Amino acid sequence: MGSAAAYQLARRGQRVLGLERYGPAHNRGSSHGGSRITRQAYFEDPAYVPLLLRATQMWESIEKESGRRIFYRTGGVMIGRPDSLTVSGSRRSAEEWDLPHEMLDAGEIRRRFPTMRPEPDEIALYEANAGLVVPEASVAAHLALAARSGAELHFEEPVLSWHAGDAGVRVTTADGVYTADRLVICPGAWAADVLADLGLPFRVERQVQFWFRPRGGTDAFLVDRHPIFLFGKAEKAGSSTVLAYTIGNSRE
Repeated sequence: MGSAAAYQLARRGQRVLGLERYGPAHNRGSSHGGSRITRQAYFEDPAYVPLLLRATQMWESIEKESGRRIFYRTGGVMIGRPDSLTVSGSRRSAEEWDLPHEMLDAGEIRRRFPTMRPEPDEIALYEANAGLVVPEASVAAHLALAARSGAELHFEEPVLSWHAGDAGVRVTTADGVYTADRLVICPGAWAADVLADLGLPFRVERQVQFWFRPRGGTDAFLVDRHPIFLFGKAEKAGSSTVLAYTIGNSRE
């Protein structure tokens, strides 16, 4: 978010200073790892869909402007029983916003995607526009474009404190003090520290990510032949609690 904010503001003609406590595209934030999925039929809430539609446009724009491959359109399947939140929520978003999608029964899932083994009573929503983004490539592209657009970027310079008043903002770092008209804060897991004065109930949660190498190799899971996928399991009949939430794909 920090790299994207720096670029988008710089390209609009703003004078931008970016401060980062670590190096560029580091491995300590949430934007790290082998891949992150992107989709439009968001099961969490249809209110996200306009943001996701705009994000799809922007991924394509960033790729064109940076000359870097960032987004892979693989398609995506959201699998579970009809009452699971993964399926019902995805379908609600797709129907509310008229998103292109298909509903597949278990047999059709197995036929189109032989690596998947759904239960007989499980179905899936298939979304052709889903895919994955490469986190570090995205951050690096945004930073390069921000610098090209005139942003001044400082790395290994953690923010110690900040203050906002009628005359603007003042930011103190390990290396100095800066003043500006506006301040954009994208602290990630350090929100509780950086925004402590706001009294907001931030709580850091550990989200563990795993990348597995499939038995027999990755050929069946490459981006040109395998979709990203989510499996949702209902706790009991009529429940929409998501107990299993699995995401997958392979770029290499």
